[in-house]
Amino acid sequence: MMTRDTHRFDSLEDAGPLSASGLLARRFRLWRGTDGRRQMYSVYAAEEAPDYPAAVAIAVRMEGTRRIPVWTGPAGAKARSAAMATGAQEIHLRILPNAESGALAPM
Repeated sequence: MMTRDTHRFDSLEDAGPLSASGLLARRFRLWRGTDGRRQMYSVYAAEEAPDYPAAVAIAVRMEGTRRIPVWTGPAGAKARSAAMATGAQEIHLRILPNAESGALAPM
């Protein structure tokens, strides 16, 4: 279900883990947006994702070894609810830092 908080996710591409193996591979994931840039996300079990106020979330359903984005939007309760509704097992979070030019836009 898409709401106006959500962003397009059909153009997201899983760019793989941060490293080939080990803890970093399980904890961090790279996603590539339409601009081609890779962005790093922290990986959480869907029910354990924290409530970061300035973060974008991707609810991710596992299909074998593939990660399929099924929802994007704000972190927190909305992300956890969306994960439950879509059968997502993980929530990937990217904190959006403020820069001199303003907040960085989500993908």
